[in-house]
Amino acid sequence: MSEKIAPFHLAILIYMIQSGVTLYKLPRMLAVNFGTNGWIIVLIVSFVAGINIFLISLVNRFRKGESVFEIMEGLIPRKVMAPFYILLALIWSILALLVGKDYILITQVLTFQNSSLLLLYSIVLILAFYLVVKDIYTISKTTTIFFFLTIWMTFLLIYHIPYSSVMRLTPFIFKEGTNSIRGLIEVYTAFLGFELVLFLFPYIDQKRPKWFLSVYVGHIITTVVYTLTCLVSFMYFSFEQLKLISFPVLNLISYVEIELIERIESLVFNLFLMKILITVVMYLWAAKLLLHRAIPAINEKWLATLSILIAFFVTLRVDVVYELAPWLLIFGFAAAGIAIGLPVLLLFVLWVRRIGRRRRHG
Repeated sequence: MSEKIAPFHLAILIYMIQSGVTLYKLPRMLAVNFGTNGWIIVLIVSFVAGINIFLISLVNRFRKGESVFEIMEGLIPRKVMAPFYILLALIWSILALLVGKDYILITQVLTFQNSSLLLLYSIVLILAFYLVVKDIYTISKTTTIFFFLTIWMTFLLIYHIPYSSVMRLTPFIFKEGTNSIRGLIEVYTAFLGFELVLFLFPYIDQKRPKWFLSVYVGHIITTVVYTLTCLVSFMYFSFEQLKLISFPVLNLISYVEIELIERIESLVFNLFLMKILITVVMYLWAAKLLLHRAIPAINEKWLATLSILIAFFVTLRVDVVYELAPWLLIFGFAAAGIAIGLPVLLLFVLWVRRIGRRRRHG
C-alpha cells in the first residue's frame, strides 16, 4: 500500500504550487492595472479563489471515494473523454513550461547574462522531469524541504518597515488604474494551483475527516505572503515608482544589507527556483495523469517525456520577456477557466448521476 499525503504536507504543497514568479511583478501589476492602493485587490481575488476552492470541497464531499476520472467516466465513456483529457494535459504542460521559461528569462538578466537560455531552460526541465517521474508522496516530501529552505525570504520584509510610510498609500482607492479586467485575470492566475487538489484525492490520507482544511490553509499562506509583499511595496515605493519598476520585489530585496553577501537579490531569486520547480512539476504531474488515462497503453514515464517535449517545442520560439507575456496571459486565462469550470462540471456530473440513480431505484 502506497503512502498517503498528510494534511500538513498538503497545505505546504498548495502554497508552493500557488506561489510563483508572478510575486516579483505583482506590485507593479497592481499599480498599473488598478491604480492607488491596488494591493487591496489581492484580498478580493483571494476571496474569489476561496469560493473556487469551496466548489472543489463540494466535489470532495459528494464524490463517495471516487477519483476525478471515475466521476467523469461514470457518465461519459473513457474513449469519449480521452480528447478532453489530452487537451487539459496540453494546456497545463505548456503553462508549466511558460512559467519555467519566465523564471529563466529573469534569471538570465539578473545573474547569467552570458549564459545560453537554452542551457538554463534545459537544466530546469531535467530537474522537473526527475521529480515528475517520482510518486506524489516523494514530490510532497521534497516540497516540504523546499518550503523550509525558502520561507525565510518572506521575513526580509521586516527590514523595510522602518523605511516605509503609510502616507504613500494615499487616501484614494483604485485611482489611475488602466485595465482592471486584464488585471483581474493576471492576479487570479497568481493564485492558481489549488485546482490540482482534484487529482490528489486518491493520494491523500482520508482517515482525517477535515483534511480539506489544509487546502484552505495553503491558500491563506499564499494570501498572507502576497498581501504583505504588495502592502510593503506600496508603502516603500511611491506610486509612480511602482508603475515604472519591472520587478519591485527584487528592488526591495536589493536594499537589504547583509554582511558577506553583496547582491542578496540574486541569491534570493536563485533560491526561488525551488518554488518554481514545484509549480512546474505539479502541472506536469497532472498532465501525466491525464495522458495516462487517455492512453493507458503507454508507460507514464514516456508520457511525461512526451508532454515535456511537446510543450518544449511549442514554446521554443518564445525567448524574450515581451513575447512571453501574451502567452502567459492566454494560457493563464485558459488555466483559470479550467480551475473554475472543472469543479462545476464535476458537480454537474455528480448531480446527473444522482438523479439517474434515484430514477432507477424509484
